Amino acid sequence: MTSTTASRRPGTTASTVSGPVFGLVAIGLLAVALVAVAFGLVLAEGSYVPAADGLPDPGPIVGWGTPILRTLTDIAAVVTIGWLLAAAFLDPSSRDGVVSRTGRFDLRLATASALAWAVLALLQMFFELANVLGLPLSKAASPDIVSTYANEIPTTRALLFMAILAFVVAVGSLITATTGAGAAWLLVAVAGASLPAIAGHAAGLGDHALATTAGVTHVVAAVLWIGGLLALAVHAARRDMPLERPARRFATIALIAILLLAVSGAANAYTRLDNIGQLFTTGYGQVVLMKTGLILGLAVIGWIMRSRVIGGIGRSSRASVFARIAGLELTVMAAAVGLGVALASSPTPRVEVLLDTYGESLLGFPYPPAPTLANVTLGFNLDPLFLTLSLVAAALYVIGVVRLRRRGDAWPVLRTVAWLAGIGVVIWCTNAGISVYSQVSVGLHMVQHMTLTMLAPILLVMGAPATLALRALKPAVGNERGPREWLVWFLHSWITRLLTNPFYVFVVYVIGLYGLYFTPAFGWLMGSHVGHVFMQVHFIVSGYLFYWVLIGIDPRPKPLPYWGRLVMLLLAISIHGFFSVALMMGTEPLAIEWYGIVQPDWIADPLRDTLDGGQVAWGLGEIPSLIVLIAIAVQWSRSDAKEATRKDRQADRDEDAELKAYNEHLASLSRHGSRPGGTPPSAP
Repeated sequence: MTSTTASRRPGTTASTVSGPVFGLVAIGLLAVALVAVAFGLVLAEGSYVPAADGLPDPGPIVGWGTPILRTLTDIAAVVTIGWLLAAAFLDPSSRDGVVSRTGRFDLRLATASALAWAVLALLQMFFELANVLGLPLSKAASPDIVSTYANEIPTTRALLFMAILAFVVAVGSLITATTGAGAAWLLVAVAGASLPAIAGHAAGLGDHALATTAGVTHVVAAVLWIGGLLALAVHAARRDMPLERPARRFATIALIAILLLAVSGAANAYTRLDNIGQLFTTGYGQVVLMKTGLILGLAVIGWIMRSRVIGGIGRSSRASVFARIAGLELTVMAAAVGLGVALASSPTPRVEVLLDTYGESLLGFPYPPAPTLANVTLGFNLDPLFLTLSLVAAALYVIGVVRLRRRGDAWPVLRTVAWLAGIGVVIWCTNAGISVYSQVSVGLHMVQHMTLTMLAPILLVMGAPATLALRALKPAVGNERGPREWLVWFLHSWITRLLTNPFYVFVVYVIGLYGLYFTPAFGWLMGSHVGHVFMQVHFIVSGYLFYWVLIGIDPRPKPLPYWGRLVMLLLAISIHGFFSVALMMGTEPLAIEWYGIVQPDWIADPLRDTLDGGQVAWGLGEIPSLIVLIAIAVQWSRSDAKEATRKDRQADRDEDAELKAYNEHLASLSRHGSRPGGTPPSAP
């Protein structure tokens, strides 16, 4: 292995691996991934086969080039995310968030890889377009075909937006100098890498929500794990920074990623196979088993790394061992990535089921029966995203409370009850029978909406999760940010100042009602699972921000005076009332482009259903508003009482020095005349 001389830094040695060696290693990993793709495609029956005479055939260049380009695009995304993860969370940095020289080096590499990612995503879009339409690449890349179909096909639309986000990440990384900005671009990059998974499962295959959630989770866990390990392996080979703390931080990320990969992989297999026997009787299932074996092998290697190497990684010999084991791990990962691309490019054994009506095909499930109190409130419809996130949020909150209690600190019981009750409301709205009926009935959609945006956020805000986290998390050791420092940064950042600005919150929470329901946006968002999830997230987040400004306990940059909170609430009640009245006086059904198609037999009059939604919006909006009004009054009263108590205690400590100084000032004015300068008033 060749080496060059490097400047000495604490915790590093004076040798680094040369550029040609890195190039050879990169070519080797790429070759492993491409061989795995080809092998998986042949075994899973996804490889290119010439079409029969008379059928459209894009040709072998497109047939084989599409999965190859997908592999290259995925690798570019992984590399970009790895460098951003290192720059934001793993590399040395100052406590105020300025990146080090190593972090700046990683950001430059992220810029280059993000540009390559954007170009590859665009190329893959052209190949996917040719593959879907059955056209040669030269015809598919023509302006007429691209302008007509590229934004209409889900896979090509996802790749187009991926390319745009990758370019944005490239520009952002180039001008970034802080870990906070690096973290923001990391989120954008992860979102871009997840886009193809969102468009990769048809509703007719069943379990659409589970498949979409599992696909996105699988991608996110994989890119963070592989990308982070790649960045650490390069730094270990270069020996350009101390590795012990970054390796320990990444070990936690890797452990979470392994668990997520295992669970999401099992869910993906469940949604693409009809029975467990197909794991052994079909080529697709056999590739799934191979990929599972590779991931299990990676888990074993990761355990060895965590238990035997990371503890002494500060020593030069251990750093070399880490680099070699990481290289082995990356080789296995490259093969797993190749098999994953092969699975994504191959037909699944599960056959698409055609439901009785077109509306049911759009929903992905049969129409529910006529609503009753029992099947609306007690029914169950799994939404893995909201259920998992809600349970994780509840568990983290309880862990924080337990940590405080063990430390001997108190935490109000009512706050814990409020948080868990809010989590329960979110789970009910997204996983109970109401989540099914809201997709076919405007009236029941309004029940879900008002509960999610008004009741759940009130309870969650009163739980004060940020205050609990600030008390439960330990401060970081050294000059770098830990979880507590990141939370403090976020609470005082310009992002939070914007999110808690009263004008912004008011527009998003109240005025947004009109922009959503009185424009085509509502029907358009209801037409896809992602749009439906987006609306639910919007309801929860906008409600949380609104009530955080009004009655929040957690710290925020510029708290609104109590009289301002009261005025803001009264304005919101008025505008919300006008919205409800407008719905009740409407003459056309709401979002007929969606609810007119997914219309079960028990909805005889869509307009009546819309009017019922207006009544629900009116009725359910009153009780939460009254609760918040009482909460503002109580907090205002307590604030005045606390201020009075504070002044009394101050007076007791200094023997009422403030009042004495004021009285002396008045006496001085009386002795010298009424004018501040002491000149007596002139005689009349």
